[in-house]
Order: sequence, then structure tokens, then C-alpha cells
Amino acid sequence: MAISRGNLARKKMKAALLTLGCKVNQAESSAMMEDLIQAGYQSASALEADLVVLNTCAVTQRAESEALTILRRLKRQNPRALVVATGCLAQLNPHKLLKDNLADLALGQDQKASLVELLKLPKGQFLVTTDFKPSFFYHHKPERTRAFQKIQDGCDARCSYCAVPLARGPSRSQGLEKVIEGLEGYLAMGLKEIVLTGIHLGQWGARLMPPNNLETLLEAVDKKLGSKLKTARIRLSSIEPLEAPLVEKALKRYSWLCPHLHLPIQSGSDKILKAMNRPYDSKQACDIILSLSQQVQGLNLGTDLMVGFPGETKEDFELSYNLVKSLPFGYLHVFPFSPRPQTEAQALKQITPEKLKRAAAAKLRALDQEKRALFLLANQNKPRVALIENTTHRLSGRIKLLTDNYIQALLPIEIKAEPGSLMEVYIGSSLNRWRLAEAYVDHSKNEST
Repeated sequence: MAISRGNLARKKMKAALLTLGCKVNQAESSAMMEDLIQAGYQSASALEADLVVLNTCAVTQRAESEALTILRRLKRQNPRALVVATGCLAQLNPHKLLKDNLADLALGQDQKASLVELLKLPKGQFLVTTDFKPSFFYHHKPERTRAFQKIQDGCDARCSYCAVPLARGPSRSQGLEKVIEGLEGYLAMGLKEIVLTGIHLGQWGARLMPPNNLETLLEAVDKKLGSKLKTARIRLSSIEPLEAPLVEKALKRYSWLCPHLHLPIQSGSDKILKAMNRPYDSKQACDIILSLSQQVQGLNLGTDLMVGFPGETKEDFELSYNLVKSLPFGYLHVFPFSPRPQTEAQALKQITPEKLKRAAAAKLRALDQEKRALFLLANQNKPRVALIENTTHRLSGRIKLLTDNYIQALLPIEIKAEPGSLMEVYIGSSLNRWRLAEAYVDHSKNEST
């Protein structure tokens, strides 16, 4: 039986919420956990919880497999818990989750905002809708030092490899005033970094009446909240390359906007970009990236790259590799292609052998390490404002931090800092054995803001 409010009244129930995938999922998970706590649940580990919610991802076969593995482990290690699967995998394939007894309930994307009420459903039920109503809630007590504020959901693009439009529905945006209201709420709590997230963030405002865009949103944020953002900052999550020019002016103008963008170019081969249904060619992507790098001081640019797309030849891969090597990226995320159900690419026959995929991915990941080292070198001994995290690095016991331009680093063991505060630090020139940067402070300036 599902957990009822009557049970809650008799016993303090424990809940765990696990998250896979994107920053939008992280934002939604935080909101769901807050709803559970307000309903009387106590946060706990998955092993001791009465209720475990897994917010799944299905963007790749690996992400789907990870979700299935976690669900099987939960059922084995905590058989008494009510296990609820939600997120993209639950939206796309709830029947598999229930048929294989991997979850007791499967809830789609639109059901996340009603999680507490839907726990009353009998075991073995799923509730998935496809009308995709707007759902833009923000949580009141983030567990992390950064808040993730979802302001856009869904996607109207039809990239041939991507199932996200099926899992998330069409693009829809939170109204400007509500975005400002959410930001004000987080700033009032004393949070020092807020990440604006969306499935297709660069399309924020396109379907509002009247239509709007990210450039005018950031102008409104500065006008209404600029004075409050003198001791806090906002970061943007992933932006499509053709939409990056919308934020170039803001990155140059507003000190509160973090100099960091993630631009998923996916490939440097025009043939493969066309087969992917990407709306740009390699020259357009290159021009945008170079303009951003030249115009915005200290900017850290990251990208996504897919290897092994059907029909990709050795020559196509070399075009991607050489393009990325020539561009000022600070880090790379590398993904082998995996066919997703109900996508165009699933039907393509020119399959790249797994051995070649692995070799291509390894070569790009080695390039990722080169890019990270070069970016650190460019930032050596330069002051950066860092957010102090609220958990220590497990292996070293040292304080973790994140700079405005997205360098993850560790403070010396003797330095103490308040979690959630901003501190000026200087970055060393190389990664340590944990693949993190080393940070140090000027003792004459080491007061947290």
C-alpha cells in the first residue's frame, strides 16, 4: 500500500530523493524534497528511507541503464521502501518499470509537482500525461549552496538523436515577473549563487505573449535586482550555440553574471551536423565561440561532443577533433552515440563499431584534460570569486569551491570558510591528484562576503 497521511501522523516517515541527469532535474528534485518535508517527511539515506524517489534521465542508453541499475539495487537493499520512479525514463517507458517490478509507482514529468498527493496511488500504478502543463515551482530551502531555478521546460527542436522533446514536451517558459520573484526569494534567503536552468534555455520567452528573450530578461534582472546582486551572482546553464549571442552583451556588462557558458556543438563535421538536424554548421559555431571568447574576459566555455553518430567516418571525427582543439574551450563533455526509441537516428543503418566509438571518445577525453590544463594556466595567480560549498571533499577532507568561471578547486587544509559564502581566491597552474585545481588566498583579503 502507498504511504498515507494517516501513517505520517503516527510515525515520522523518512524519505530519500535521488537525481540523475540535468540541472533541470536537480531543480525539480529540490522542489519535490521540499514538498515532502513540508508534508511531514524527514530526509534520510536511501537505505533507511520508507520512501525513495528516483528522478531519472533517459538522454542516453547509459543514463537509462544507470537508472535501472539503481532501481534494482534499491529493491534489493531496501525492500520495505516504497520506490517511486519519475523523470524522463518514467515518462517514456513506465510500463517497463512496473512490469519488471523496478518501481512501485511511475510518475511522469507533470506529476512531479503533485508527488505527495500521488503517493496515495496503489502500488503498480503509473500516471503519465502528455499535455505537458507549465510547472515552474522553486524550492524554499535548497540543500546545496547553489539554487537551481527552472525558468524554461521542453524543446521544439527535433535533433535526430534526441528523445528529450518526447520526454519533456514543447517549449514553455515562466513569465518574467515570476522569474524575478523567484530570484528575489533566493536572494532573501542569503543564497550567493542561483543557476537559471531550462531544457532549451535559449528559447526562454519565445512562446510568451508577447514574446520575449533571454537578453531582455537579463536586462530586467539587472534593473530590478542589480543592487541586491552586488554580493551574489547568477549562472546560466547550457545554451545552444545560435542563442549564445543573446547573452554576449550581458556577460560583458553585468558583473553578477558568471563568465561561464556551456555550448553543446555536438560535432565539427558539417555532414554529421546536418544528419543530426542541428541548425548550424561548423563555421557558424566557430565564429560564435571565438566572438564570445574575445569579448568576455575570463570566460570558461564548455561543450558537449557526440562520437559514433551513424555514418560518422574517421574523417568526420578528425574534423570534430581538429575544430575543438583549435577553439578556446575550457572543458569537454564526451558522449558516445546511443540510439533512443522513437528518434530519427534510431532507424539509421550505418552503425559505428563500438571499438571505434571507444577510441574516439578516449581521444576526445584526453583533449578534455589538455583543455582543462590550458584554462588553469590562463587563470594562474589571477583573482577569482569562488563559492564555498557546504560539503568537504571526501578524499582530502578539504573545503571545495567553485569559481565564477567554473573552476572546481580545493582550499588549503588550514583555511576555514563559511559554506555558501563568496571568497576571493587565486588559482594554481595545475590539477592535483583528484583532478581538481588548487586554490589559495591572499591573507590580507581573505574575508568572505
